[in-house]
Amino acid sequence: MMDWDFLIDIFQQLLGGVPLTLQLALMALAAGFILAVVIASAASSRYRLFRWIASAHIETFRGTPLLVQIFLIYYGLGQIPGLRQSVLWPFLREPYWCAILALALNTSAYTAEIIRGAIQAVPASEIEAGRACGMSGLLLRRRVCIETTASGAQA
Repeated sequence: MMDWDFLIDIFQQLLGGVPLTLQLALMALAAGFILAVVIASAASSRYRLFRWIASAHIETFRGTPLLVQIFLIYYGLGQIPGLRQSVLWPFLREPYWCAILALALNTSAYTAEIIRGAIQAVPASEIEAGRACGMSGLLLRRRVCIETTASGAQA
């Protein structure tokens, strides 16, 4: 026989955590997306060092479980004496900010791979056409790469 009073009590307790969960998720997704754009740009850079750093970030955070990352960030960063003396310590000693950092780093690795793959899927002829029209750098990425992949996703 089910204990409905117990189930209702537990459900109400779980509902109390929904606002914090949504707040953590939204902040981590926003920070993760910003970081993912930087990492995807580094992954498609012509400089080997930037590609290596991006690849190391992606492989590290995609290759380890999220729970391990959270434990290492929350319990591990406090073991570094120089970090405890830095201006970052007031943030990194709080579980809230450690959770956002861990979730953002994890999200950025997966999202960076998606963005990098989308950029690489743009045909070279379209990039050449954009360059022939005088586009360079960010304008080329925004108008050719992003708009092409967005219109291709809608089709």
